[in-house]
Amino acid sequence: MLLENLSNYQYLANPVTLTVIGWLLLYLFFVFFVFFYRLFSLNSWINRETESLNGLLMGGVLSATSSLNLCKEKTENIDKNILNACIEAAKKEAKKGLTFLSIVSSTAPFIGLFGTVVSILVAFSHMGNNTSLSLVAPAISEALIATAIGILVAIPAYSFHQILANKFEDLISTLKMQRDFIIND
Repeated sequence: MLLENLSNYQYLANPVTLTVIGWLLLYLFFVFFVFFYRLFSLNSWINRETESLNGLLMGGVLSATSSLNLCKEKTENIDKNILNACIEAAKKEAKKGLTFLSIVSSTAPFIGLFGTVVSILVAFSHMGNNTSLSLVAPAISEALIATAIGILVAIPAYSFHQILANKFEDLISTLKMQRDFIIND
């Protein structure tokens, strides 16, 4: 019934509102894509680094797949500064996608609100002198669709950002533990 009402409603055909809704739906697609891609890659990376840390703790051998081992192989003199530089490089790689999720979570509600404001302006401009609550209420309620979609996009973007930020911290913590073990060994 809602979709039937939406297809018959003249104000939703506003090009600005449709552009805003399209933009937000594109955002939503990329939010899920970035999240799942980064989640799987960070989980894999964390598992490799955890195995490497366990190898260091159990036998004092750094795994060949560890990020720090790859860095260690490139230089003869390994010290804390070189390992810190390797961790910084890992941070840069691990943070990919977090900025996008942060931007989407903060801008999506405003983009939706922009679509709502434009829709309300268009709805009011189409109303003549014969305005009543029965004419204004449906126009305003349907104009709020853009805001609802903006919030719908912002919630998973923010949640996914928090999940990936936690994974990022886990990875960096594991790398720092490896660094400390290598330096003290």
